Formats: sequence, structure tokens, C-alpha cells
Amino acid sequence: MKKFLKLFFSRGFWIAFIIFIELAIAIALILILELIFSIDDYYYWFFSLAVNIIGISVMIYIVNSEANSSYKITWLFVVGLFPYVGVFLYLLFGNKNTSKHHRKRLEPLAKARVMNKKYENLTDKLLAYEDGYRILSMSSYIEAVSRQSIYDHTLVDYYPLGDDAFPIMLEELKKAKHYIFLEYFIIEPGKMWNAILDILKEKAQSGVEVRLIYDDVGCLTTLPTKYVETLKKYGIKAFAFNRFRPFMDVRINNRDHRKIMVIDGIVGFTGGINLADEYINAYVKYGHWKDNAIRLRGQAVYGLTTLFLDTWVGLNGGLDKLSSPTYNPLYYSDLRKDFPSDGFVQPYGDIPFDDEAVGERVYLNILNQARKYVYITTPYLILDEEMENSLKAAARGGIQVIILTPHIPDKKIIFSVTRSYYRRLLDAGVKIYEYTPGFVHMKMFVSDDVMATVGTINLDYRSLYLHMECGVLLYRNSSIAKMRDDFLKTLQVSEEITPEKYKAISRGKRLWWAILRLFTPLM
Repeated sequence: MKKFLKLFFSRGFWIAFIIFIELAIAIALILILELIFSIDDYYYWFFSLAVNIIGISVMIYIVNSEANSSYKITWLFVVGLFPYVGVFLYLLFGNKNTSKHHRKRLEPLAKARVMNKKYENLTDKLLAYEDGYRILSMSSYIEAVSRQSIYDHTLVDYYPLGDDAFPIMLEELKKAKHYIFLEYFIIEPGKMWNAILDILKEKAQSGVEVRLIYDDVGCLTTLPTKYVETLKKYGIKAFAFNRFRPFMDVRINNRDHRKIMVIDGIVGFTGGINLADEYINAYVKYGHWKDNAIRLRGQAVYGLTTLFLDTWVGLNGGLDKLSSPTYNPLYYSDLRKDFPSDGFVQPYGDIPFDDEAVGERVYLNILNQARKYVYITTPYLILDEEMENSLKAAARGGIQVIILTPHIPDKKIIFSVTRSYYRRLLDAGVKIYEYTPGFVHMKMFVSDDVMATVGTINLDYRSLYLHMECGVLLYRNSSIAKMRDDFLKTLQVSEEITPEKYKAISRGKRLWWAILRLFTPLM
């Protein structure tokens, strides 16, 4: 009863209820109009024509959009099959261009960052390695579209569990002297967040600048509606990203899925973990939660700093805020030059407003340039045609491709869609494992002991095309071996899904999975 009452009075429940009512009213209105106009064939002809023109217009728009072809085909199917509801669903869930105001706000800071960035041209150092061209082309692409440079004077520490990263995060937060930046998809009161919040309050009261961004939809069921005001009372400057107002704006697509923590511009964290207890296994939700994080110390933290400031300035309304005295010159100062080099490190961001799928392009580059192996961990496996073909081509070309997914799902429908991709991958020689102790939330590619990326980007449509995301590309860094070893160790407690095991699954279940795949952009 308590759980029911908690759900009933939650913000998430009422927002979902309002969206349902809006959808029901829209459908009912169309059906009523259809019934009214059907009385007179002359007027019904005009009504049908108007509906068809709207549907065709939306389909033309989808065809001519910059979206991935698989994404477009699926939405064309939805709009064509459900002409009344499909248009509404596309506007609600599928249109990437519904947040042009965010694009306008973020573009000015991107230009400013080019003027402010300080880094060494590392082309000669990269090409000193026999395979340096592999990283150079990818690095140049990231710098061109994500405005993020590659660095060498950076130390990287890899944490195979959120449990391991959490105490280190607390230690670093306690050392803060100038500023703390936090940008997270989910924050939920509990052991993890309460401990962090205590430090943030103490630091804010002592004069350290503390800024926090959390995603409004990500925290729909975990934080009060006016939590920003609560944080401001503690001296913490805070924003809820893209606040969801079902009556005023049904465009809920673009979420801030990043996980960034920056302390004084010298230390930074990112990876899969949000600030909630299941991410450190203090609360068992879907079995053992397998996640990871990395700590950067040195020059590359500048990349995470500017990624955060991108979003912050966008939320504040634009470039003019950069001249405000609230913007500390330490944000852009070179405090990181004294750190030793350990390979190369390049943070990168992905936004849904620039028609560039940066995260997917990094993944594809790693796949296409692999020589021996590619190890992949992802909580969701919802692939477009290009990614699926690249995975299969690599495996057929003799590259060892192993994908690790969860065995205990957090979303059963998405888990079913994930499994629907197994057959064709297995037939091509890709090996697939499921983490039997629980849920895998890591987003990681590791290749050939020389290249890796870790961050927030899932292998699904929403992460690749619709969300604000971030990651870190590593080349010849000592942490790559630790990532590889963590992956191989995790396989030992995972179940391999062989072609024989997949064929043993009932045809009815596999048919259901195939049907669900038709609606993957909605997930």
C-alpha cells in the first residue's frame, strides 16, 4: 500500500498520466472528427485528404532529415502504419530537431572554447608510433566536430565498479579549493548522494564554487520538483536540464545523459555511474550492478571542464555570461601541465543538435581499425544497420569481437529487443555473453591493447542520436590493460550465448522479439 501511495503521489506518475490523457484526447478527437465527417462523403473526403497530407509531409520530412537510415525507416513504418497516432509519436519521441533553442545556446560557447583552449599539437608524437595514424584520424574527427583536443600529460585510473570509484570521488571532492562541477543524468537521495551532498554543502559554505546540472526526466521519480531551489539554499548553483512540462512542451527527446565530475579543473571523473545507491551496490535493484568509472588527472580534465561549461552556458542563455565575474579565470588556466604522460587521452562530447553521431563514429572507428580483438560492454544492444554490419564484418574478417550484455534486465522490453539482435551477430562469428550475477551498465570498447573508450554512450538509438553524452578516448594508456583484464574477468562469471542456445529459444518468443524491433526508436 505504501509503495502504491508513493507512486500515486509521485511527479512521474502524474506526468505519465497527463501524457496518456493528451494522447487519448488527440486520438478521440480524430475519431470523433472522422465519425462526424463520415456522415457526408464530401466533407469526409476533405478530412481524409488533410490527414494524408499531414502524414505524407511528416514522412517527407523524415526521409530528408539527417538521421540514420535505419532510424528513418523505422519511423516511416510507424507513421505509415498508424497515420493518426504516428505523427504525434514522432513529434514526441523521434524528432531530433525539436530543441533548436538548445543548439542556439550551445553554439556560441563552442566558438569561445576554440579561442580559449590551450594544448600542444601532438601529431608528431602520435605518428612516432607505427599505428599512430589509427588514432590521429579519429582524434582529428573528434576535434573537428566535438571541439575537444587530445592530450598527453594526463594520468588515468580505471575503476571496475562504482563501489571502487565512490570513496575516491569523496576523497577528491574533499580536496576541492576553487570549484566543483557536477553533471549527472540521475541523482537519488541515499548513501551515495547524501555523502556527496554533505561535502558540497560544506564546500559551498567555505567559498568553493559548486555547480550542478541534473536531468529533469532522469530524476523524475528520484528528486522533488523544486530540488533546484533546495540546492540553491545550500549555496549550490543548480539547473535541471530541459525541464519537462507536459502541457507546455511535449518534446521530451533530448536528455542530458552525461556523468561528469570536475574538481578544480585538475581532477575529473566520468563513466557509467550515476549518483544513486544501485550504482555502488548499496541497494540491490537488478542483481549485482556491474559498472565502471575513470578518473583523469592532468591536462585532459580541461575537456571535461569545457563539456560541462557548454551545457551550463547553454542553460544560462548564451555567450554573454562568459564575461560575467561569476566565471572564474581558473576554468581556462593551465593548471595541469605538471602531470606526467601516460599515453594519450581525449574527452569528447556528443549532442543531438549538430547532425553528428560522434559516439557512434568513435565506436565504428575502433571496430573498423581493429587488428586482433574488440571487447564491448553495453547495457542495451539496439543496433542500426551500419553498426550491425561493422560488427559482423569485423568478426568475419578474423577479429575477435565479444559483446557483454546484462542477464538480469532493468527494462524487460528493451532486453527482449537486445536479444533479437543475437542471431545474426552469432551467425557472423560475434561472441555474446550475458552477465549472470546481474546488470551490466558499463559502456566500453577495448581494442588490441592500444585503444579504448569509456563513457556514457549506450548502443541504442536514444544514446547515439537523441541524448547529450560524453566519453573518453584512450590510446596507449596503461589503463587500457586494466579495462581488458576487467572484461576478461567478468566473462568468467558470465554465460556465453552460443548459436545452439539461441536456436533452443522458442520460435514464438523470437517472433515477439522481431515485432518489438519495429518500434526500437520509441525505446
